[in-house]
Amino acid sequence: MSNSKVKDQIKQQLPDFLNGQGISIDKPFTCLNPEHDDKKPSMSFDKKDGKHVHCFGCGAYWDIFDLIAVTKLHAQIVADNQGKPVPNFNFADAYSLAIKMYGINAEPLTTSNKTEQNQVKNEQLGMQSKVNEINQKLVATAQSNLQNTDYFSKRGISLETAKAYGLGYSSEWVSPKAILNGAKPEASPRLIIPTSNTSYIARDVRNDLTEAEQKYAKMKEGQVHIFNEQALSKNQPIFIVEGEIDALSIIETGVAQAVALGSTSNVNLFAKCVSQQQNQFKNNDYQPTFLIAMDNDSAGQLATNRLTNTLNKLHLTNYDVQIARGHKDANEALVANRKEFEDELAQTVKDPNNYLQGLLDYINNSQDVQAIPTGFDNLDKVLDGGLYEGLYGIGAISSLGKTTFALQIADYIAMNGRPVMYFALEMGRYELMTKSISRHTFMNASIDHKPELAQTTRSILKGKWQKRYSKAQLANVTKSIEQYGDYYSNVVIHDGTEARPKISDIQKVVDDYVLRTGERPVVIIDYLQILKPEEPSATDKANVTTSVNAMKKLATKHHIPVITISSFNRDSYNTKVSMKSFKESGDIEYSSDVLIGLQLTGTGDEDFDVDHAKAQECREIQAVILKNRNGQTGDTLDFAYYPMFNFYLDPEASLKGNSEAPKTTIDTATLKVNAGDTLPIMDGWEVTSAKNGEHLYRNTETSEVIDEMQYKTLLGNQR
Repeated sequence: MSNSKVKDQIKQQLPDFLNGQGISIDKPFTCLNPEHDDKKPSMSFDKKDGKHVHCFGCGAYWDIFDLIAVTKLHAQIVADNQGKPVPNFNFADAYSLAIKMYGINAEPLTTSNKTEQNQVKNEQLGMQSKVNEINQKLVATAQSNLQNTDYFSKRGISLETAKAYGLGYSSEWVSPKAILNGAKPEASPRLIIPTSNTSYIARDVRNDLTEAEQKYAKMKEGQVHIFNEQALSKNQPIFIVEGEIDALSIIETGVAQAVALGSTSNVNLFAKCVSQQQNQFKNNDYQPTFLIAMDNDSAGQLATNRLTNTLNKLHLTNYDVQIARGHKDANEALVANRKEFEDELAQTVKDPNNYLQGLLDYINNSQDVQAIPTGFDNLDKVLDGGLYEGLYGIGAISSLGKTTFALQIADYIAMNGRPVMYFALEMGRYELMTKSISRHTFMNASIDHKPELAQTTRSILKGKWQKRYSKAQLANVTKSIEQYGDYYSNVVIHDGTEARPKISDIQKVVDDYVLRTGERPVVIIDYLQILKPEEPSATDKANVTTSVNAMKKLATKHHIPVITISSFNRDSYNTKVSMKSFKESGDIEYSSDVLIGLQLTGTGDEDFDVDHAKAQECREIQAVILKNRNGQTGDTLDFAYYPMFNFYLDPEASLKGNSEAPKTTIDTATLKVNAGDTLPIMDGWEVTSAKNGEHLYRNTETSEVIDEMQYKTLLGNQR
């Protein structure tokens, strides 16, 4: 494959690359230019060519090689001939890394290719050398003029601290990069905050900036550096913040040191700096305590997650902390009440977990937490509106519809815009998707009072719809697929039927999803007993207990509902569900917040026949609330279950789940496929009628005619 084709193939990986950075290409995101302090998401994926991102703030127009250079190779940013930001890097290095990242079988660039790229690099380096020289002189001059501004003192920073960290002042500052590129921007008064010998932040000190001026209120000159990077060299408490002024605010108190990323996109650069410091110590003696205090917005939360994961991988102690409660940021807290801010920092260093404050924050945040409805009114009523953070267990004997029940809940949640991660260990992805479509065909058919239009999972999977279905049946299946298509992307089904995951695998997938998207999904694990054991040598019960405990931690960590399905043993077939039914489910009865046992109505009665009950087309099911940590226990909820069409119904509630379904109470008799209704039509059969109105069924090949009972028997064998 030629180099040009390889390059094009790599460029087409841009959506995947962005996805790996936790970025959705469907909406604007924070600019990836580390020199652009992007407060509003200004960068977007160029959907027209599919190979670039464009920032409407700083003007960056980068492809995947540029992004690899910035995020992986930590390339410095320079200006091109039009003054737009471009990364300065050796293309051959980015090319080599890209073919490794995407497993492309290609040779590194030839010498001629490198020569061409290096010529561009040398031109860029020449310009950067000039900029560095200018920056050094400007910083030195600015430091001698520090007394000409009181901006830093208004922000609570003493002259002693300002001098110690090399701050300066320029009354008529103009960007050197802009001048070198022929631009003529207006001069403005700036506080100069050095980040290295040749780089600095120029902050506009004027009040009441216009919207246009606000975009350039904080300008970065020179290569990107972590502010106060030297603090990383000692074993001490170190706060990690986003802005340089916030870092100076913490340093000003004398309580602890602080570093500033400068931008949430500089997490990789920070990781590189920490790793370099760690390598200079011997015998794991590098043990600072990192206190992560990023801005409380979506970009800050994503950065916090990435910092936590990075520091955990380096086996370094770290905490996610809040140091500016009631204020926008650390500097505002310092200016508002210096003593309170000092006390807050000191308490955070002493007790970074701060469990008491965490409890108060949790309660305060919970005021705005909304329950996640399940779609079943009777269940939501018992659960105080629906699902909350916690571990939910749903158990039943084999073939009682546990998966159907959970999947119907998942679809309803997804239909209302909330993401669901469904880990399927027993059924494949396509089978689960088809179960949902089958449910829609049944609901549509029931609403129209035409049960013959409903289709089973197997019927849909058999294909050949044009030949096998009537026009009305085909239209219903098509409509049902469209209805499912409106929300199915919110249900992320992880097919674990071939390679069974361990609970630790599931934890990682969920962690990565939250980190990548910033969204908190409802997690469903189907089902508990067939998870791959964490420790093969341990007993089954011990491994299940390990999985249950990990599920509970997952729910707590991300503040999400985690639902796990559990199967009962044969001893539970003829006895009413109870806590004992979960005895083979590890410690789920202790760790779970809610336990729900499904049973056939009549289970435990003297004359109860489980096989007869399971043979019914509409099974009467009870959901028994065995445990409800924060609510009422012991309720028994009635459901009508249609296994042929993968549908559960609360008989007293509205028919929910289809976008066009009327929200009115319905008579469940209209949903039953009784003798007076036509049954689903199998391939090679058609419905006809006897003189008395009874439905008969004729084989289109042999002309054999059979009655309802005979056809039901054949149909049952096809399920």
